[in-house]
Amino acid sequence: MTDQLARLETDVNNLTMQGKIIDSIDKHYAENCTFTEGDGSSRQSKIEQRKYLTAFFDGLKSFDGASLHGQSVGDDVSMSEWTFNMTDGNGEKIVWNEVLVRRWNDGKIVAEKYYSA
Repeated sequence: MTDQLARLETDVNNLTMQGKIIDSIDKHYAENCTFTEGDGSSRQSKIEQRKYLTAFFDGLKSFDGASLHGQSVGDDVSMSEWTFNMTDGNGEKIVWNEVLVRRWNDGKIVAEKYYSA
């Protein structure tokens, strides 16, 4: 499963780097996937996450790129380290440094948690 999971994780990360985060959610996430922020707030489904991110991206002036610094795959878990660069609607730069931890089941992400630096 680790080889298959590595391929899936690589595909998720490639879509993210291309700015196709919504496409990645549609393709790789389970319907009942949970998404948990570093502050403990969460969304309880793929539909909620899609709405949340669509609203967030609609408020941006631009998504300026995502840099993957590394990824790791284990037994039904994967982790990736990122820097996201964006420009908000007021022209202010946003830089996020995050580690994303994903839990997998049957080839779909069932939980994703964000750790911000």
